[in-house]
Amino acid sequence: MEPAEQQIHSKDNMTYCQHCESETVIFDMVSSEFVCSSCGCVADDRIFHADNAVGVHNSSEYGDRTRTGMPESLAVHHKGLSTLIGLDDTDARGKTLEPAQKMKMQRLRTWNNRSQLNDSISRNLEKALKFLNTLGDKLYLSQAVMESAAYIYRKAALKKLAKGRSTLGLVGAALYAACRETATPKTVADVAAVCNISSKDVMAHYKLILRELSLQMPVLHGPDYVTLIANRLDLSEKTKREALRIYTRVQQNRISLGKNPRALAGAVIYLASQNCNEFLRQVEICQVADISTVSLRKRCKEIKATLGI
Repeated sequence: MEPAEQQIHSKDNMTYCQHCESETVIFDMVSSEFVCSSCGCVADDRIFHADNAVGVHNSSEYGDRTRTGMPESLAVHHKGLSTLIGLDDTDARGKTLEPAQKMKMQRLRTWNNRSQLNDSISRNLEKALKFLNTLGDKLYLSQAVMESAAYIYRKAALKKLAKGRSTLGLVGAALYAACRETATPKTVADVAAVCNISSKDVMAHYKLILRELSLQMPVLHGPDYVTLIANRLDLSEKTKREALRIYTRVQQNRISLGKNPRALAGAVIYLASQNCNEFLRQVEICQVADISTVSLRKRCKEIKATLGI
């Protein structure tokens, strides 16, 4: 039998299997390989690679990394489209350049680097987006949230909101705004902790971004806080489900209207832990939810009186 990579060929722009002469060849999106649906023969030489141009490439083209590059991203100051003059002082044939040509290429490298950061906005973006990627990794944010935060910061930079203000504060505000837009359960305290600044500073820059960019942020719902606090307290799945069930009854009885969602979520979790016989102190919940024990006890009393728990 011939090797698998030689058994599937193209005939009149149509892929067919040479082993069984069948034209029922499909492309497996999981393994990125062409597979014959009749005999199961796999073609390893016709691999589709997402980083290259759309199409099918042979093995030599697939191994050639010169055609590939990083995808476009707003989280990088040059958006992934930068140019770079190599450090090897050789020409296309591998021959060493003459001393005069070496000096000329070094000068071109210098001006190439200067031209990419030739204004204050570009320099600020380079610095801020490095902070943004570092802080996003510490918060375990997805790439979609990072792209949204970078887009918000770019809009703020173009409006010159970064001039005379803290770069870290504005980056933290952009991250928090992106978390609110994508319904990612991150609090202001979480963002302020990784930025090593106060929550007050983050909120001041956040309000500035909302006002100047006219952003409309969705309101985080109570179940998001319930899940967030329960995960941080490392509660069992049974207690989490009980807390969500109680919160559903709280919403149905309209107890949540005008109440602090964090305090309400903390009270629901405390009651659920009692129902599931899981020992949990009120102080632990208050520290995680960033609320006072007085608020927690008030909410617990209201829920017990209304629902009869």
